[in-house]
This record gives sequence, C-alpha cells and structure tokens, in this order.
Amino acid sequence: MSLRQLCRQHLTLASTFIKKEVAGTGFKPRFLHKSKKIWSMSLANNTKLVDQVAVVQSAVPVGAYSAKVIFSDDQTCDFKFIWLRDNCQCSSCVHPETRQKLLDTPLLNVHIRPQALSVSPNGDLIVDWPEGNGRNLPHRSIYEPRWLYKYGQCFAQNTFDVGVEGPSIRPPIELWDRTSIWNRFPEMSYREVMDSEEGLKTWLEMVHRYGLAIIRGVPTNREEVVKVVNRFAYVKETSYGLTFDVISEPDPGAHLAFTGLRLELHTDMNYREKSPGLQLLHCLKASDPQENGQNGGGKSFFVDGFLVAKWLQENQPAAFHVLSSTPIKFSITTKNLKYSQHWPVICVDKDGEVTEIHCNNRTMGPLQAPSHLVMAFYHAYKLFTEKLRDSSLELLFHMKPGDLVAFNNRRVLHGRTSFDPRKVLRHLQGCYVDFDEIMSKYDMLLSR
Repeated sequence: MSLRQLCRQHLTLASTFIKKEVAGTGFKPRFLHKSKKIWSMSLANNTKLVDQVAVVQSAVPVGAYSAKVIFSDDQTCDFKFIWLRDNCQCSSCVHPETRQKLLDTPLLNVHIRPQALSVSPNGDLIVDWPEGNGRNLPHRSIYEPRWLYKYGQCFAQNTFDVGVEGPSIRPPIELWDRTSIWNRFPEMSYREVMDSEEGLKTWLEMVHRYGLAIIRGVPTNREEVVKVVNRFAYVKETSYGLTFDVISEPDPGAHLAFTGLRLELHTDMNYREKSPGLQLLHCLKASDPQENGQNGGGKSFFVDGFLVAKWLQENQPAAFHVLSSTPIKFSITTKNLKYSQHWPVICVDKDGEVTEIHCNNRTMGPLQAPSHLVMAFYHAYKLFTEKLRDSSLELLFHMKPGDLVAFNNRRVLHGRTSFDPRKVLRHLQGCYVDFDEIMSKYDMLLSR
C-alpha cells in the first residue's frame, strides 16, 4: 500500500450544517434608511486602509428569535436576539477600559425578545430589551454599524471565523534560506534596541518577520539577557530556572546541551504543556575562531522550519499530512521530575496554514499509532529532517561575546556543531519568553 493510500485511511473529514427557522413575533420594528459610509483606519508606516462599510438601513424581526439587518450595500445578516443581547457594548455590559465582558451570559434568557428595534440617524442599530427590574425600564443597546457589519460576516456567509479583526497591521512573515537571510541579516546594536522605541520596534519586527533577530554589543554580564527581555516583556521561568547556562560540564549525566557534542536541529521543550515561544541566547564567553581555526567547532546554526514545512506541503503533501496529523509523545526526566506532552511535528490551523513546529529527536518517545501508520510516519519524518539538514537552508555562524540571538522556538530550529571543550571556550546564557507577550508589545508600538 502506498504512502498516499495510508494517509487517505488516516484522514476523516466531517461537516454538519444545521439551520432552524422559527416563525412568529410580538412586536413591530421601526425603519430608517441611511447611505453608505467610508471608514478609514490608519496603519503602520503611514499607510491607509479604506474599508467600505455600509450603515444599517433597516432591521426587521424574522421569526421569534432573530432579526434580519439590512445594510446600505444590500448585504443582509440574521442576528439572533440572544447574540445581540449577549454582545451589548454599553459600559454596563463591557468594561470601558479593559473591554472585558461584565454581563453574565448564563443569566440571560436564551429566548429573549426585544421590546423594540430601531435605526438611528447615524445608521446605528438600537435595541430596547426588557430587563425585568421591576421598574419597567428597558435596557438599551446601541450597535455601531461598523462593529455590527464586521461581526455579522459569519452570519452572512454561514461560516465560522472570517477574520473579524480585519487585516493585520503586522507585515507578512518572510520565509528564508541561507542566501536570503544573509542578504538581509536581521541584526541591530544593543543601544539601538535599548535606547529608542523605534529601534525596539524595528528589532521586534525582525523577530516577527524572520522568526530570528540578533543584538550586537550586549554587555557580557550575567543576567544581562534578563535586562534585554525586560525591555519588551518578562522572562518565562521554567524547570531550568529563570535563566540557564549553556557551557561544557564534565558530568556524564548532564543535558547534552552542556557538553561539546553536536546538537542537531531541534525546538526546545516540546514536552511541556506549551513550549516556550521565544528563546534568547546571550554569548558571554567564546574563543576567537581565528585562533582555533574556522573548523574549531561550536558554531550555532538555524533553519526556518516554516520554509521546510511549506516545501513538504507543496512537494510531498501526503508526508505533510502524516506529520501534521500524527501526535508524537515528547518526554524528558530532569532533576527527578518527568515531563511529557503530545504534539504533531507540524501544527496547522483550521485553514491548513503552518503555525508551529515541534521537532526534537532526543526527546521524542516511541511512536504510538495504528500499525498501518508506522511506515508512513517514518518515511515522512525522514523526508522532513533530510530537508531541514540541507546546508543551503542553514544560517551558520560563530557567536561572539556580546552577541544575543532571539528566535521563535516554534518556528526556527536551532543546533550547534560539535567542539572540543579542551580547546574551544563557549559560554551562553539563555532564557525564554512567551511569544504573545512580545507580539503584544510589537502591536502596541505599531499602533502609535
């Protein structure tokens, strides 16, 4: 049986669509008609994105539990009354600063019906709700047309998430190989990153675009990496501590990272509930490669895992499916503590886009899968790792004292060439950061 046939056995697709209409209503709507508005939103780099968003033209009840809202571009959306009440945007229902919901959804009557519907002169939808407060005073919800139009797209298209947050203001990520990354090497000086908001934004953009960025000239003091992290986020403490040191130790039971052995490409801590998003490595000490020769070893190397996953998806789709749908157990025992977690090697979202890479041959446990998938998995895994180890994709260099490299641990795989600790001095200090923390800071800087 071929690999493709094996994958077809492994793949099951199911979709269920349910639609129910209920007739009857007990109130009358009021109508107003409005013209189309042009909404503009300011984006990064002084660019403008103009969204044509129609205002509410009319609203009419449809059955007992929903209203049909007609926009001035002739698009119609059916909004359930319970959804509208649950998403009231007034300050009593949503905190004005944090935007956290104050309304307790489970207390709502699922069959709630409004007292009245109307449309304001500005094209807002206005709904008056019976609150049962004993004073016969309705609760008024006002829905701005832009907000209503945006969140109504899933109802208009009869689908799930349709990207309601709109186009991201972040630039697109860029996949890279050895040649392209050297042509636009993502590096900045320590002072640029630490002394200016613009410099920090530029460096965080490098991390976002390439999944990797370097800071040069960082003071070679211990814990300096923590100071750098505190510039934009905070350190994620792990079982290895707030920071960890990567040095040669003559302990036969030590982690492989702490010896002079070669470390193949890998991502860190796949055995945790959520592997760290950003890893930083700060070089405190390193031998001059000119003194030991360029072949002295101890070079760091990195590969864009998203590029390799995309190559696999385009050239070996069956293998891509196996690696993106087969859960693998990753585990480790350290300091008498055991950690384990299951992840596919390639994680994808609902649209099939690659979101994460989990690959570490040292911490992968025995494959536990149906017998007919075993050969398929090993074939796919071999294709993936062989491509990862293609030297044309590899960013390889000696880290010098004062260099700090930060990389997306769920995108960029890293490794190290072997070295003789009797001849090559190498001391790195590292730490981890949750990736959404740095992206939150980056988004804030972009929005200014």
